[in-house]
Amino acid sequence: MSAAVRWLGVYREVLLVGVLLSWFPNIPWDRQPFSALRDLCDPFLALCRKLDRKLDLSPLVAFMAIDIIIMILHPQPRM
Repeated sequence: MSAAVRWLGVYREVLLVGVLLSWFPNIPWDRQPFSALRDLCDPFLALCRKLDRKLDLSPLVAFMAIDIIIMILHPQPRM
C-alpha cells in the first residue's frame, strides 16, 4: 500500500471524528485539540461545500471523493 493511500485513510478517519464532533454544539472549537482538528477538516469540507450549495452534504461528498481517490491509487485485485 502506498503512502498516499495510507495518508488518505488516516485523513478519512480524522474527517470522520471532526464530522461527528460537529454534532455537539458545546465543543470548544477554539481550544486544542479541537482547533487543530478543525484546521485539518475545514479546508477540504469548504471545497466540498462549494459543490453543493442547497444542502450541506459536504461530509458525504468528502468521504466519496477520498474513497474514489483511494480506489484509483490502490485498485483491488479482481478474482
